[in-house]
Amino acid sequence: MRHPMPWPALATAGLLFLAPPALAASDPLEGFNRRVHDFNLVLRDRVLDPAVAAYVAQTSPAFRAGVANAFANLREPVTAASGLLAGEYDLALNAVARFGINSSLGLGGVRDAAADRGYPRQDFTPADAVCRWGVPGGPFLMLPLLGPSTLRDAGALVGTGLALSATLGPELALSWRGGDALVAYAGIAEDLARTDAQALDSYAVYRSAYLQRRAARCGAGPAEDSATD
Repeated sequence: MRHPMPWPALATAGLLFLAPPALAASDPLEGFNRRVHDFNLVLRDRVLDPAVAAYVAQTSPAFRAGVANAFANLREPVTAASGLLAGEYDLALNAVARFGINSSLGLGGVRDAAADRGYPRQDFTPADAVCRWGVPGGPFLMLPLLGPSTLRDAGALVGTGLALSATLGPELALSWRGGDALVAYAGIAEDLARTDAQALDSYAVYRSAYLQRRAARCGAGPAEDSATD
């Protein structure tokens, strides 16, 4: 998926386990980042993981899939706007079509009816658009609760949040983004726990995986995408 958001943006479980440290990238904020990473681990253990366990225990896989699809459908307008900003007009049109089809035939996005009609999901975020403009990633940044990011991606995330708050209202925007992040986290919680248990340095694994994924999406090497200038 192409969502920089939060823990989902850590890429796939394979990347988490196999990605070596991004040796070419500097980490001038490492001390701060590691403290935030430790805080996130405690928060996951004491708050997020119990919440996810309760959610999984009380719902069926089909229900959870439907909820995840519905939240993904709500991201389609953001994908469309981001595609327009990046000049990716086919992608933007695909997102508009998906939102229309899934909001109606897909029962509000619970079913991905658009994919069955030739409109596959192609998540694209404001951070991706800014990246396409050639804005350097800046230093790696570990965000409280939200996880791995860069200065550029964090700025795009803040801008997106402000735009949604202005459009939907702060309460609705916060509820939506919080619910979306929690549902997404539920889908990768086991992979993250396995990474934490097996990695000698989970911070280095998360950092490397995130920077490599962003470099691949931006069409740049790790050093270029994570440059501090």
